[in-house]
Amino acid sequence: MTTNATAQSGALPGSVRQTDSYVITMANQKGGVGKTMLALALAAHTAAANGRALLVDVDPQANSYDLSAVMEDPGYDTLHELDPAQLAKLRRLRDYDTILVDSPGSIGSIDRQGSGDKAATVLAGILRESTFVLLPYNHLPEAVRPTVRTAAVIRDAGVPFAAVVTMADTTSGEDRLRAWVEEAHGVLSAAGVPYFRSFVRQYRAWPNSVRAGVPITRYSERHAPKVREDVGRLHAELLLELGRRAPSRSAQ
Repeated sequence: MTTNATAQSGALPGSVRQTDSYVITMANQKGGVGKTMLALALAAHTAAANGRALLVDVDPQANSYDLSAVMEDPGYDTLHELDPAQLAKLRRLRDYDTILVDSPGSIGSIDRQGSGDKAATVLAGILRESTFVLLPYNHLPEAVRPTVRTAAVIRDAGVPFAAVVTMADTTSGEDRLRAWVEEAHGVLSAAGVPYFRSFVRQYRAWPNSVRAGVPITRYSERHAPKVREDVGRLHAELLLELGRRAPSRSAQ
């Protein structure tokens, strides 16, 4: 277990959560669809909203962990942990509002009956501790089948989830962008994969902010505010979905 604590100062006394933390996992059998991007952006957005976030990198390559380590005060804590069983302990710490999990770039050979290689076993362990799973989808032909397979495994595990369209091309104009997103949503809908209406556009501000070592929430490049808008909408939709699924006080 490797940590890179960047705990926020000035927390109110007695402000530790009274319930377990949300564990939000980024997962897709297909690599390169934006899992790390979403994990870093949502962790930074949570911190910017004065929330307490922990980013857990379960990928042996440790991209999320390493990128966070070189950022100037990201505002969230990070952990490189290859044993998904540790998530059960982490969510009960109650020091964090949200724990964001960046899963490996490839989860190996998925088997819906529970067998498969070590990477698939790791995913199963992560899912057992997840509150919700975000399934990044960049709407390329080679991403469709892995996304559908991953959705089937998540569904069989009984974990709520939704796909998120990522890397939406902005170079062909607003009309083409909307048509492209609608097409992506149509593919997901036809495959029976639930999805969020929010999507994340592809701007150079995102990789440039990482290269500069500045969280996207504080990056000042021209299109950075648009990236923040996308992340903010996604975060709001996620919170609404979690709220809908939370047990009501009258039912407790």
